[in-house]
Amino acid sequence: MKIPAIIYLFCLCVISGFFPFQNAEAQNIAIRGIISDEQTGKPLEMANVVLESISGDVERGTATDRNGLYQFSRLSEGRYILQASYVGYSTFSDTLELGRWDEIIARSIRLTPKDENLDDVVVTYNRVKQDLDAGQQKIGKTDLQRVPTPAGGGDLASYLQTLPGVVATGDRGGQLFVRGGTPSENLSLIDGSLIYQPFHIIGFFSVFPEEIVSNVDFYAGGFGPRYSGRTSSVLDVRLRNADFEKKRFSASVSPFLSEFFVEGPIDEGRTSVMVLARGSLIEQASQLHPDGQQPLRFNSQLIKLSNRNEEGSTCSALLLRTFDRGKLDYERGDTFKWNNFVMGGRCAVLSQESAVSFFDINVSLSNVGNEMSRGGNRERSSGITRFSTDVNLIHYVGHIQLDYGFFTNMRWINYDFGGLFQRVEENRTAFITSGAYLKASIPLGPKIKVEPGVSASIYLNKFAPSVEPRLQISWQPREKANEEISAAVGIYRQPIAGVTDLRDAGSAFTAWMPIPETDKQMEAIHALLGWRQPFGKYLDFSVEGYYKWLKDVPVSAWSTVAQANSNLALADGFVYGSDVNLKFNSRYFYSSIGYGYSYTEYETIQDIFDTWYGETSQNYNPAHDRRHQFNAQMGLEVGDFKASITWSYGSGLPFTRPLGFDSHIRYENHLPDVRETYGTPRIIIDKPFSGRMPDYHSLNISLEQAIELRNVRLRVQGGAINSYNQENMFYYDIYTQRRINQLPFYPYISLKLETL
Repeated sequence: MKIPAIIYLFCLCVISGFFPFQNAEAQNIAIRGIISDEQTGKPLEMANVVLESISGDVERGTATDRNGLYQFSRLSEGRYILQASYVGYSTFSDTLELGRWDEIIARSIRLTPKDENLDDVVVTYNRVKQDLDAGQQKIGKTDLQRVPTPAGGGDLASYLQTLPGVVATGDRGGQLFVRGGTPSENLSLIDGSLIYQPFHIIGFFSVFPEEIVSNVDFYAGGFGPRYSGRTSSVLDVRLRNADFEKKRFSASVSPFLSEFFVEGPIDEGRTSVMVLARGSLIEQASQLHPDGQQPLRFNSQLIKLSNRNEEGSTCSALLLRTFDRGKLDYERGDTFKWNNFVMGGRCAVLSQESAVSFFDINVSLSNVGNEMSRGGNRERSSGITRFSTDVNLIHYVGHIQLDYGFFTNMRWINYDFGGLFQRVEENRTAFITSGAYLKASIPLGPKIKVEPGVSASIYLNKFAPSVEPRLQISWQPREKANEEISAAVGIYRQPIAGVTDLRDAGSAFTAWMPIPETDKQMEAIHALLGWRQPFGKYLDFSVEGYYKWLKDVPVSAWSTVAQANSNLALADGFVYGSDVNLKFNSRYFYSSIGYGYSYTEYETIQDIFDTWYGETSQNYNPAHDRRHQFNAQMGLEVGDFKASITWSYGSGLPFTRPLGFDSHIRYENHLPDVRETYGTPRIIIDKPFSGRMPDYHSLNISLEQAIELRNVRLRVQGGAINSYNQENMFYYDIYTQRRINQLPFYPYISLKLETL
């Protein structure tokens, strides 16, 4: 008899989560709480919390984590002064009386924003206080605003493409490759709920515009055991809560996008809601452009409901829908479309009595469907639905922090490939995954922190159990959070893969499936070493090197004849490289320079190689292997005026070269008359990805002026995509010998109206 998932999860939490630690600190007094924004309820990460004795001596000091959580344990009875501060907010101070019979004191604090311009002070604060693991970057609203997008506001998709380890194939398709991994190897979360395809068909946009983002943790590799099921990267996006005190709205329009956003309280101070609706306009507006129509369309709708209590606990519900449709090759009949549906609920609870300090519970339903059609007839389709529940807990044992949790996922997969992947016979499958993780944060003195962890999964009806150990180490030589040497190593496995026939030029069709004809999982071993260092008051430098060993990556089986028909094979490989960043931040001016070097190589064994090349094994660089990537950005912010400029360069991506042409004559049924029958024209192609496309480079500029009108602000933005009209190749069609370019010089003006 199978236990239902929710009951099973609850039992695990009660038996494994609470019981072992219930008496660990029963004889010690602890103070814990959550520091948050008074208006929005946003947890304030890295807020300073100090506990002083009544005489004014500092007893303890700490900083809040990403949940806004702080804790002081092993305290003695007496009177203390508790202070909490965060740049841009008024300092909080209160006197606490701890009695001998007290065990746990819950004290959450809501800080009130000051009247100053918060953008300036937040930038300075993040520079000083940001505490990162190897492979991790923290991204906030200010970061998104600084990358020009043709939509009157920032977007996470545009920002990610400025990072040296992230490769985009072009300005359409919604595909991002991180340090040698494929798009299906990236894990994307929105408030703890999985979203399979967060990027829109127009490459500047995602489901994460600046209006709704609170903070983002982006891991290009080396991520901890809390994240499982993916082998490349993690994008963990926390949406902000709607304002609990005031009603606000914004509306914007540009040649690329229209958007409407509204938020406000339902029950003032306790419950709030926000609504976001976006729709593309480029298909209509491009008819006025000299280069003609861009047949690309998308839209999305999001609703988030939030509730909070006086103790700092919050609950939220999320509903998201997206739709994308378009032609990546404007002259062919192939049309791609996909849609997401996400429904999720999350509760983050501060424990007032249990030895567990904090826990959050997530329940979500995620679905993605995508298809390719030709001439109005659907040729391929694929879909996956996942229902998941997970519980994440934080517990302190002295100075050691334990993060642990439990999860259960149920997946339903269906696909119809129209003969594309011949060795795939099933068109429906389902399986259940249950597992747990544990990570310990162990300080070894004031300078070194060691974080060992492990993730374990059980697949009830397909794969063998999986155990994935991971380790992160950080060293702060001068005990400063922004000066750090960090390293990470770990094993990562993925039970399902999103497979694309990379010879299918310009394809955005992804087939989600378990690895065919095997019980294997994709596997990657990550090793990272990084160094972050400030120079002077405004300059920050970081460098990180990485190496990844890859195993059992599904790839399209090779054929020397270019045709839309392929088997599947497995490949092993490796990725290595380094990312370098140099950032300058002052009150009015900012700039950044990033360089990434990467080398990706696959090895696959296929019988057809022996026929054509005399050996069954071939080594090649896959289509996303960009060797060099360079990004430079600078901007100016003076009062209500902003100017920003971004230049990007990428070395050429691999492609497969045609060797020649011939006619294919079939002799199975009868001997043809070669004087009258010419056969079927075909193209003979070279070894896998042995050629390189031309280099890519582009300059984007943006100027913005804000005008205050009574109770609203009008933002007028003007700019241009690909300002010097570089002819960047999107792909080369080896069938027709035709080159398809990315967007040409594209000027735009956007208007945005918002409440003050």
